[in-house]
Parts: sequence; structure tokens; C-alpha cells
Amino acid sequence: MAQTSTKVIGVTGGTGCGQTTVANLFGELGAKVIHADEIGHRILENDPSVRKELVAAFGKSILNRDGSINRKQLGELVFKDQTKLHKLNAIVHPRMIAEVVEEMEEARQSGKYPLIVIDAALIYELSLEHMFDAIVVVTSRLKDRIRRLRDRDGLSEREIMKRIQSQIPVQEKTRWADYVIRNNGTLEDLRHHVEGVYRKILGIGKPTRRRRSVSSKN
Repeated sequence: MAQTSTKVIGVTGGTGCGQTTVANLFGELGAKVIHADEIGHRILENDPSVRKELVAAFGKSILNRDGSINRKQLGELVFKDQTKLHKLNAIVHPRMIAEVVEEMEEARQSGKYPLIVIDAALIYELSLEHMFDAIVVVTSRLKDRIRRLRDRDGLSEREIMKRIQSQIPVQEKTRWADYVIRNNGTLEDLRHHVEGVYRKILGIGKPTRRRRSVSSKN
């Protein structure tokens, strides 16, 4: 797909599997990392047209007192109703995808990066496979996913399961993946797995890491 030698890969999985940690570990190795979720949050916070559409679709109960979107309230509303979730996705995702593509093209044209990594939970749900030279699926045990989401987002187990069930099962995604990384050990174990995939994708020897702090709770 790429017009230059820079490869573009997608990193995906199920919520709570640790895909953002994996994406950041690719970043330690020199990759440019683009987090789709961060772009989505930025759109919710900064795009008045999106805010207007969301209020029209879901009512003013999703707003904070200052008029900003209350993401927790919005999440509670849509993850218990698939129709509302699809409506939210129809409003936010086209804008999010456009911004991801824009950042991806800027990074590719810069020529600075050996690899561009798109961290996106819904690659398969949105049929975006064509955007990537390869896709990495991150898996993890259900109990670990629940623990991460409880610790990170303060969700109840019922809320967590609603979010997990709103996505394609991870087991299915692994059948379509080019690479599978199993996040069931320590952060060092995960780093080792990521380095191995990085070398395979780029066909190189052991890479030089750019060390920085990476949290495994995502």
C-alpha cells in the first residue's frame, strides 16, 4: 500500500488486552505511533460540530457543566445499547479516520521513521485492514483484561463485559492477524515479543531501543 519504503502496521486487539502498551513499545524501537483513541478524544473535546451532533443524538445529559462532553456518561449510555453505539460511531469515526490518515501521511512523507504504528481498537470492526501492510493483534487472559480496565477506568465488571462484548472476539481477530502478541506475562516479556515482531516486519537484526516509561495498564 505504501508509496515509500516506510511500512504502516495496525496494532489492535480487545479492550484491556494491552494494545496501547504494545504500540508504545514499538515507539521505543523508533516507530512513529499514532493513537486513534487519543484522536477520538481530541475530536470529542475540540470539535463543536461533533458536540452539536452528539447532543442532538443523545441529549444534554452527556454534557458536563462547562458544556464539554462527559465521556464516562456517554460511554455508559452507548455501551448498553448497540443502536446508540452505532450512532456514536457514525458521528465520530469518519472524522477520526480522516485525522489518523492525515497524521500517517505526514509521518510517511517526513521520511523520519522506519515504521508507522496505528494503535486502533476497531480495525476489523470498521473494515480498515486495507490501510496496513500488516496487522498485529494483542491478546490477553480475560481476568487480566478485567483487572486492567477496572484499575484504569474504574468500571464495574458488568460495564467491562458490555464493552468487551461490543467488539469482535479477540479469538476471531487472531485468525486474521499477520502477527499475534500474547500479553500474559511481565512487561519485559512483552517487550521481548514486540522486539521480535519488529525485527520480522523490518527484516533487521536486534534494534536499538529508545527507552522511556511505558505503563502496561491499558
